[in-house]
Amino acid sequence: MDSIKGVTFTGMKYFIWDFDGTLYDTYPIILAAIMKVLENHGVAADSKTVYKMLKEFSSKKVAETYGIDFEQFAKEQHAIEDLDTRVPKPFPGVKETLAAIKAGGGRQFIMTHRMADDTRSLLEKDDLAEYFEAIVGPEMKFARKPDPEAVLYLVNKYQMDPASSVMIGDRIMDVEAGNSAGIHSCFFDNEDVLEHVAADFVCHTPQEIIALLEK
Repeated sequence: MDSIKGVTFTGMKYFIWDFDGTLYDTYPIILAAIMKVLENHGVAADSKTVYKMLKEFSSKKVAETYGIDFEQFAKEQHAIEDLDTRVPKPFPGVKETLAAIKAGGGRQFIMTHRMADDTRSLLEKDDLAEYFEAIVGPEMKFARKPDPEAVLYLVNKYQMDPASSVMIGDRIMDVEAGNSAGIHSCFFDNEDVLEHVAADFVCHTPQEIIALLEK
């Protein structure tokens, strides 16, 4: 494990997790749906280019890049995802990590662009829902990441100490949301797709995140 800012830190008590690509390996389904939407709109795009754009920015950036209305883009994407028979699974080590953090006194939350009910259903299927106190999804109408509004909502509602709080995610927007909210940031880098992400901490497996727990 390493830190882009050159400091390995511990003492975290509040863990705010992103969901897609951080807790669950959902990108194969997401990318397939997005590529189908682009195909339906007559766009011939390289999947590797689109994937990097998703990780570096967001699906909104993909829609804007190829001149598609984002609301319509998202509607089509989700409809295609709903037809996919594959069931997303958590990354290896996620359950053990969540359990270790809870056992160590850590408190855990999710802030995601996925609908909260859908997120909760997936967690319940894998017996992971018990590890989270709250899930904040787009139905709450907060500004999308990297805007820190949703992170700040959690920080304020649960009276988190910013010095012992961390936002964990696999994309630049997750890191920027945490940084802008004045809490720590952890970049989950399990694929080496992005470089020079300005996070406080970089991890390559879920288990490494346990090292952040308050001692």
